[in-house]
Amino acid sequence: MILEIISIYLSRNKKIIFKNFCLKIKNSEIVTLIGRNGSGKTSLLEMIVGLLKPESGAIKINSINIEEIGERKRDQFIYIPYEDALKEDLTICENLQIWANLASVNLSKELLEKSLDYFSLSEIKNVLVGKLSQGQKKKIALTKLLLINCGLWILDEPFNSLDKESIEILKKLFLSHKKKGGVVLFASHIDIKIRGKINVFLKPPKTPLVKTTKIDDWEALR
Repeated sequence: MILEIISIYLSRNKKIIFKNFCLKIKNSEIVTLIGRNGSGKTSLLEMIVGLLKPESGAIKINSINIEEIGERKRDQFIYIPYEDALKEDLTICENLQIWANLASVNLSKELLEKSLDYFSLSEIKNVLVGKLSQGQKKKIALTKLLLINCGLWILDEPFNSLDKESIEILKKLFLSHKKKGGVVLFASHIDIKIRGKINVFLKPPKTPLVKTTKIDDWEALR
């Protein structure tokens, strides 16, 4: 298993967010976490990447406990959060170069140009990010996927703010990554249609069951 979530428990403000929640993801899968706001999508992603610690349970990536991965995280996965985390007073190229440096990526001119072309950003590569639309900013963040060779992609609402053409381009990128043996795990408040995708529906406790595999008070539908 490339990703294994084992009986995690998490609560906030006296509210149970996850209780004995389990999930296993193997190579060559695209998995979507689907749920309303407050259903725990972002919290689950943050636990997977080590930004939030569950009160009990374990999370393993490539059989390594997330707490033991440490500085090797960049070799195990790439995480694109909901907030694009871009410096608005810098250009697209400057932002990507900073990210590449932080990720220890050797960003050649050829790789940069090819990646910019993928989401049609080449013509505005020297424009300050602060002058761009939300859709353009999202595409800059998603371009990071093209700059690093990593099997596990983890994304929070990656289709937000994208136009129809860009949505189709991102779908093709996900399918290409899956074909190469990679894994895509992303959170969404809507069901994005992608061929062969697996859905995991996060629902609050006591929600009526509809053909689900029950995991204690929470459910995961796969």
